[in-house]
Amino acid sequence: MSKPSAYSLSAHNSLKQLAEKNASTGLIKKFDSDSDRVNRYTFDLGAFSLDLSKTHIDSTLVQAYTQIAKDIDFGSNRSQFLNGFPINATENRPVLHTLLRQDEAAFGEKLDPKVAKQAVDSRAAFKAQIIQINNRISRSDHPITDLIHIGIGGSSLGTQLVYEALKPLNSSLRVHFVSNIDAHQLLEVLAICKAQSTLVFGISKTFTTAETLKNVTSVLQWMQGLGAANPMSRLYAVTANPEAAHQFGVNVDHVVSFPTWVGGRYSVWSSVSITAALMMGEQRFDEFLQGAASIDKHFAETNPENNIPFLSACLDHYYCNYSGAKSRAIFAYDHRLRSLVPYLQQLETESNGKDRQRNGEPVDQLTSPVVWGGVGTDVQHSVFQMLHQGTSLIPSEFILIVKPDHKLTDHHSTLLANGIAQTAALLVGQDADDIRAVEPETEGNDLVLKAKTFSGNRPSTTFLLEQLSPFSLGALLAFYEHRTYCFGQLVNINSFDQMGVELGKRLANDVASSLEVDGDQSAFDPSTQSIIARIKGN
Repeated sequence: MSKPSAYSLSAHNSLKQLAEKNASTGLIKKFDSDSDRVNRYTFDLGAFSLDLSKTHIDSTLVQAYTQIAKDIDFGSNRSQFLNGFPINATENRPVLHTLLRQDEAAFGEKLDPKVAKQAVDSRAAFKAQIIQINNRISRSDHPITDLIHIGIGGSSLGTQLVYEALKPLNSSLRVHFVSNIDAHQLLEVLAICKAQSTLVFGISKTFTTAETLKNVTSVLQWMQGLGAANPMSRLYAVTANPEAAHQFGVNVDHVVSFPTWVGGRYSVWSSVSITAALMMGEQRFDEFLQGAASIDKHFAETNPENNIPFLSACLDHYYCNYSGAKSRAIFAYDHRLRSLVPYLQQLETESNGKDRQRNGEPVDQLTSPVVWGGVGTDVQHSVFQMLHQGTSLIPSEFILIVKPDHKLTDHHSTLLANGIAQTAALLVGQDADDIRAVEPETEGNDLVLKAKTFSGNRPSTTFLLEQLSPFSLGALLAFYEHRTYCFGQLVNINSFDQMGVELGKRLANDVASSLEVDGDQSAFDPSTQSIIARIKGN
């Protein structure tokens, strides 16, 4: 890797030399040379602990990135972020989703008072709307049993994650998520709902998102077809553009707004999560916000060398740019977190999958790795073969919940044992002697011994949450947000726009026009023209 322009030569060379050393030295040897390594690199953030000791973190890496933090003026940039400067330069907007989860006393001292008032008013209006809708849900004469949450990307992924993670097993209120324009998803939901006992929530920051509005329209038509009285009275809109919702026909008192400075993939803290909040109740949703605020405080007040989101981002950057890792895997050993990976895929790759620096020039280093993963123990029977013996370096993360919310403790002990065992196996691997010790019958079978040997030296991080609660989930998501921001700072990009998404939307409209019977596809490349022609031919 060539030296990024903003980095000091000494820090860059230090990381290059460290990568060369680590490539030829087993990760387990770091424990041999530092008897206090586990304590030194296990961090307690209150809501969860984070064990980085099985990664390549060491004093050399921390010192190099501490210098880089000075090189890129990280402290000043962080202050601008938290105080409402328009750090999203391409859209000339501040990025202030953190305000929605903080007490007013924690707001940045340089924050515009008008923005502070917007944050306070937004939270108050959201809470008032929750009370109003809950009163409607619980009416004995027309009880509501189902909520249909219609949104896509940031208007759905975070809310669905929170709902699945925190819903009680015996909840009488069901929430269904419709994100895809593919009607198969919508029809599955409608098949199990009754029009008379269903409310619909259309979630769109601009209230112009084509997929969302089409799905909302189809649900309203379904209700009308089943004889539901006044379907529009069952529709609520959550948006930063109330006027567009009014023009769509949504009742004024059914529009729940949020500020324009809340980005889509950072909107889980806002009224976008209205359906999850209705399930959780006001107190538990407040606890979710408080968990996030606890990480905000650590991020805002802690120097880079001890700042856990920053150090985690440094490891991401080191593996991507100095060790050749092109992806990072995340495994949640809890079924309730089955939507965590899709949420983090959007958060990280939409934020940092960029090829332009903040000044518009091409980047001079690698940006976002591919983020992927799944739920343990399922993934152990699919992708873990590649993790242990594949030819790609893939740093992995394991999220473990110490106490389950059920009484089948033998199940949970087995689940935890599997997750912990994988981190140990990735670290140490196994050689021929290890295999012979547990499988004496392999003695003399050279082919089998070689096939069952793997090197270890595969880095992993372990998160331990005492319990999956609103507070701990809020803290975990806020940690990943700040980590994403820090990585964007290290590679000098704007983590808060998404121009690639906008291009795809525009082209989709052009393709849709060309698919009409008399549509013209001549403006497209030959392959695209052929695909369109074949579809029209059927």
